[in-house]
Amino acid sequence: MSHSKPKTDSVLENKRQTQARESVGSANALPEVKSDATPKASVLAAGGGELHAEAGPAKDVTIYNAYNMGPAFGNKFPCPYIRYILQRVLTERLNSKTYTAADAVKWTREIADEINLKMKGQGQYPRYKHVVNVMLYQQNGAGCFYGARAIWDQLSDDYVSYVFDGGSFVCIASVFGCYTY
Repeated sequence: MSHSKPKTDSVLENKRQTQARESVGSANALPEVKSDATPKASVLAAGGGELHAEAGPAKDVTIYNAYNMGPAFGNKFPCPYIRYILQRVLTERLNSKTYTAADAVKWTREIADEINLKMKGQGQYPRYKHVVNVMLYQQNGAGCFYGARAIWDQLSDDYVSYVFDGGSFVCIASVFGCYTY
């Protein structure tokens, strides 16, 4: 009846034999250590003498995530500043103008481009994507409904909207900021 060793013992024995073959003729061959030895005992047997301070596990190590789970504190989408940009751009571009259908197409494109460039130029919104939406319509007694829907994270994503009333027309500009994970 043959007695077989557990698999872990045979693996350890193979490693020891490999190390012994590699260190033949070498003066720094490690002494053999029992398989049930503790890390402290194996360090003492390998190096002789006292246990070095770095041989044991570190107790005061804090491991931080290497990825961002949201915007850093204080780096959320800056709604008040963007509202100021919208107000300034709409007032500068549309003050003392009257509505014509041909001009309205050009105005909306120019306003959206200028807001987009001012958003890109600031560069203080890392990992935020933004969408600029401008709607301009004639004010002739008819109503207008303006709505937007999105699925987003309420803790990090936000939007800003500003309405400019030019007398003969109304312009609504909105900027949506979404954090990219």
